[in-house]
Amino acid sequence: MIGTVLLLGSISRLASVVGRRFRARRAARAPVADAAAYFDAVSGELRRGAALRQALAIAAPQTRLARLAATGQPMELVAAEVQSMFALDDELAAAGIRLAGRSGAPAAVLFSRLAERLRAGEQLARDRRTLTAQARLSAAVIGLLPVAPAVIMAASSRGRLFLEPGPSRSVVLLGFALQVLGLIVIGVLLRVDR
Repeated sequence: MIGTVLLLGSISRLASVVGRRFRARRAARAPVADAAAYFDAVSGELRRGAALRQALAIAAPQTRLARLAATGQPMELVAAEVQSMFALDDELAAAGIRLAGRSGAPAAVLFSRLAERLRAGEQLARDRRTLTAQARLSAAVIGLLPVAPAVIMAASSRGRLFLEPGPSRSVVLLGFALQVLGLIVIGVLLRVDR
């Protein structure tokens, strides 16, 4: 009975932690999808014949970015605003905007590729989070697996068999050692993943 309560408590705690992390990561991922949609919109405007500044402004109407692009502010400011508006970590998008502004070359393909790159990066991050969550769940299962049988054996008369010297105790100790080793391996893999 106590083992069941402990197991249910551990499972509910694990579910609440996973739920909180899922909600936080989902909120953090929204700017990436918005940035990809913005770059697609800029690419579409450029393909329809708009100038770069017009395309940057049209794709984000009524924003500071649109005002900066439409009033002819330096492309460095416009690129920095794109980077801060969408909370982009890398410099590639800003560098692409600066390059397209300086060179005057057709940039529709550049913005399409930036959108594809953002989506591919988000997919990789999603896959990584999935694999990390699976490893954490495996660690929880491995850690909690012996709880119920240990409680049952301790409550019954068979529990004394495992405390006496002999093959039974050796098997139990080997099992615990393998579980600890499994937890250590999972911990190392999760640490390397960070």
